Amino acid sequence: MSERRMYKRTDIANESAIPSWGKEAYKKWHEIVSDYHFPCHFGVQAEKADHLRYCFAEEQELSHLPEALIQFLTLSRNHPEKRHALVLFVKPGQTWNSFDDYHDYFWEVLSFLHEQDPLPWPENIPLNPDDPLWEFSFGGEPIFISGNAPIYEKHTTRNVGPCLVLIFQPRRIFQDITYETPQGKRAIDAIRRKVEAIEGMPIHPDLGAYDDEEKREWKQYMITDDNQPAIGKCPMSGRLVKKRPSTP
Repeated sequence: MSERRMYKRTDIANESAIPSWGKEAYKKWHEIVSDYHFPCHFGVQAEKADHLRYCFAEEQELSHLPEALIQFLTLSRNHPEKRHALVLFVKPGQTWNSFDDYHDYFWEVLSFLHEQDPLPWPENIPLNPDDPLWEFSFGGEPIFISGNAPIYEKHTTRNVGPCLVLIFQPRRIFQDITYETPQGKRAIDAIRRKVEAIEGMPIHPDLGAYDDEEKREWKQYMITDDNQPAIGKCPMSGRLVKKRPSTP
């Protein structure tokens, strides 16, 4: 990889540092997300407006990700009027054959980022993933992450190409897209109706609003494909620490 850690969509085709698998993954992503029928119109709009940023990684090459996420958060904070998101494409490992393989590596990426986080965990975000107010955080900021993978056969809207895809979205960009506002409720309901129509099955039972006492954020990151609620503990349970910056 080059010194550059994240890219705009207009950079990808001619950027020699991006491997061919990455360019093909983005091409498929763009084809899917640019389609009028893609259920999340916010994603469609963000792709067309060039508000998305992209990053590429292979199974054992994650060292550049913390810097990429820091660059992205800086960009997002400097342009709060835009719904910026960072899309990470991870080339599947040769032994990834099941949902669990993709699911486990998804959480391995988040665990690695937490270990490399240069800032302490936000004071207003619980460390316990079983708390309804928990959210993965990095760089002092809570971030919702959507996990997508080619292994999805039933939840096809989560299959956006040949790679494991993690979409990092700062929680603050959802402030006007919640069930607490009429326009937010309409937007969420419209997206979920489209998802149900495309997939031919009810919306996943783990999906819900942030701070809902009956829901947990971590279960919504990479939902199960069989439409059964996730069981057990969050893979990051017991591994989160409220770190402090090192003193000079």
